[in-house]
This record gives sequence, structure tokens and C-alpha cells, in this order.
Amino acid sequence: MEGQIDGATKLILGSFPVYAYTDPDNIEKQKIRNTEGTVRFFYGSCKSRFWGLYHQYVDNNVTVPVKKSIALESLKEQKIAMSDTIKSCYRNEASALDSDLRDIKYNTEMIISLIESGVTKVLCTSKGVLEHFNKRIISKVPEAKFNDGKTNRFLSDILNHLGGITSLIKKPICSVYDFHGREIFVLAIPSPGSPQRQAHSFGCKSNYKLNYAISYFEYAFKWIKK
Repeated sequence: MEGQIDGATKLILGSFPVYAYTDPDNIEKQKIRNTEGTVRFFYGSCKSRFWGLYHQYVDNNVTVPVKKSIALESLKEQKIAMSDTIKSCYRNEASALDSDLRDIKYNTEMIISLIESGVTKVLCTSKGVLEHFNKRIISKVPEAKFNDGKTNRFLSDILNHLGGITSLIKKPICSVYDFHGREIFVLAIPSPGSPQRQAHSFGCKSNYKLNYAISYFEYAFKWIKK
């Protein structure tokens, strides 16, 4: 797999690629890529803001639109692996919505192998990805124990930094696991496509939702770079 970086200590985790990137390839997908500029790589959609955030906060050598060879070189240097929680599925037509995926098979083996090999930080590109990780991936590892106290402290650190409020968060945005003497920290970000719509569910207590989302992205991407 392209995103399985040897010696990775960090992991960026998505759900499943956009239609034009998936296998098997076909003429329709090629036309979409040629028209929209989509690249056959993680977050390769021209509509995705992911690599712009990566460029800004992790490595400004990675340009937009992303060039796969440069991105891979950067990921190796940063010791960041990339993967998706879903290994295979069927999609309703060309929908980009995760809710239109069915007959899902999860990428459990690969993600667990990355954790066993030394990953201690996981950046999830949505709350849905975090939920998949918690319920479908890490739950399959008996040695990995959810640590409620450390999770609450991690959440407090995040919200104290951002000026957010806990009571607005209805679904988890982070988790911490103890695993063979190591701690696995997991953090979700708002979907980069329209973050201001989700800012309140990540703790934003003001009307300045876009500013909060920008600060959240800065915190999260700098965190994964460390």
C-alpha cells in the first residue's frame, strides 16, 4: 500500500477514497480525473482542502494539487503513514458521501499492523472515521485498553488551547488507549470541506465558527507533525 510508511509513528486515517480514485479504474473515472484534476492518491480530489492544510502546517514542500511522489517523500520524512478505515465496499453510483457506501469491509489488519509497529498518534479526518477506528479497528485488539482519564485530559488540553466548551461535544472528538506500555492518542478533525458547519460539535461556543475551525486545524496538524 502506498501509504504504509516503514517506521511510521503517526497515522492519518480517512474513510474511503472518492469515486474517481477507486479500483477498478474505468473510462468514466479517467474522464472525471481529467476534467476535475483529481489525483489517484489519498485526498486527491481537487475539492479536498486536506493537502492545503498539510502544506500550511506540516510541510510547505507539498503543493496543491498534490504530486504523489512529493507527498510520499514528505510522509516518509515525517514518519506519517496513511490509510482508510474501509478496505472495500460498494458505492451508490458516484456519490462522495460515506452514507452511500454499503457492504463495507474494514481495513482492520493493516491499521492494527501499523499500531503494532509503533504508531502512537492517529489523526482521523472526521468524527465518523474516529468512530470506525474506536468500534471497528482498535476494539479488535484485546491488548488495547481505552483510558477514560487520559482521554478526558487530552480533550481538556485541546479545548483549553482552543477556548472550546465540553458540553457542546455530543460525539467523541478524541480517545486515548494504553497498548503494550505505550499510549495511542487519536484525534478527529472537522471535515475540511465545510468545517464551519461542524465547529460547534467540536466545542465552538461563539459565532466565529470558521475562525475556530481554522485554529482547530492548526492545532491538529501541528500535533501530528510533532
